[in-house]
Amino acid sequence: MVKFLVTILICMIPASAFSLSLTGETVWQGEKTIREQVRVEAGATLRIQPDSRIVFDGVGLEVAGRLVVRDAVLTGDQWTGITLKGVGIDTMVVGGEISGARTGLTVGGGSPRIEGVTFRNNRIGLELRQKSDATVSGSLFRDNLRVGLFLKDGSTAGVVDNRFERNGKFGVYIYRSTPRRFVGNIFNDNPTGLMISHFGSDPELVENCLTGNEVAVLVDKAARPTLRRNDIRDNKVGLKIHRRSDAVVEQNRVSSNDIGVSIAFSSYPVLHGNDLSGNKAAVYLEHQSRQWEEQLGSATRELEAGKSVFGSQPRQSVSESERKPHQLDGSIDATDNWWGETALDELTRKGADGNLSFIDDGRDRPVFEDGDGSWPLDKVRYAPWRTSPIDWLKE
Repeated sequence: MVKFLVTILICMIPASAFSLSLTGETVWQGEKTIREQVRVEAGATLRIQPDSRIVFDGVGLEVAGRLVVRDAVLTGDQWTGITLKGVGIDTMVVGGEISGARTGLTVGGGSPRIEGVTFRNNRIGLELRQKSDATVSGSLFRDNLRVGLFLKDGSTAGVVDNRFERNGKFGVYIYRSTPRRFVGNIFNDNPTGLMISHFGSDPELVENCLTGNEVAVLVDKAARPTLRRNDIRDNKVGLKIHRRSDAVVEQNRVSSNDIGVSIAFSSYPVLHGNDLSGNKAAVYLEHQSRQWEEQLGSATRELEAGKSVFGSQPRQSVSESERKPHQLDGSIDATDNWWGETALDELTRKGADGNLSFIDDGRDRPVFEDGDGSWPLDKVRYAPWRTSPIDWLKE
């Protein structure tokens, strides 16, 4: 009976009680299989040497001290991944690969450096949370099941010169965060290249290249990013601005997409100084109405407020005064843009309030149906327009 009770008590001890705790300085080198949870304690350092291959057998690595990894492969089959907890700038993961994890690398706070790493075949490649100020540069995010890079919880990270390819849902998901820099990244062949979602996500996105995605950039749920000098070409939808999101879109090349800019559900972006040439539809409005917003917008958002990103419960409420459009006159401001040579002929013929073939708005579909009512579709205000192509070097 005593042996039976002891066996039960042992089985009830959490697996973490058997984890390996590292203190002082530890070096891993060569081929190594890890079968128990490892924790690097505060004040300790774990170094993983170049050309090492560390296989995690269903467990993970937690770092409260310092981690230095160079050109190593960290992999496994649905292992839990690496978690950095408030580490400093002296923690770095440089080169190599992190693959096969539920979340390849989770950064909770702190300011580590992640440079030139390949995140591949994880559920989530890299997650930055708890106001992390990490720097992520020169890395490749490919074939991750849900998200390549996930920024949340007020993360202020720098995200520079990375590639996001063939990720299952999103290349990057920015959720209630404003990265301090988001520059020079490349997105290709993702269902959604870049998602910016929820009030409090106001990043400046500069000189990124997004090609061959289903949706290149999706702005949703009262996010207010600024996009400047980005190259958004050959996607099904270049920009989708949705559900009370008022993006500022200036000096971008948004061309040769099926739809250049799609605007829906009471969103009022500002589109100035862009190259919007060569799209099948340069601007497309859907379920977009000043009257609908005035009468039903607030109540509809209240009904949708039950869930947040990936079905989790929201932790921050947003007042209707914060969401309220700054200007509500039934028009989208798309003045001072270049629409292309063919479009210029049509603009000259039809003037400032014509029904243009490359803009689909209330001139084409005066009303839409919603519930028991019909609502007037907003219009795009496009005059004045540019009469010559944009010289990007002078913008």
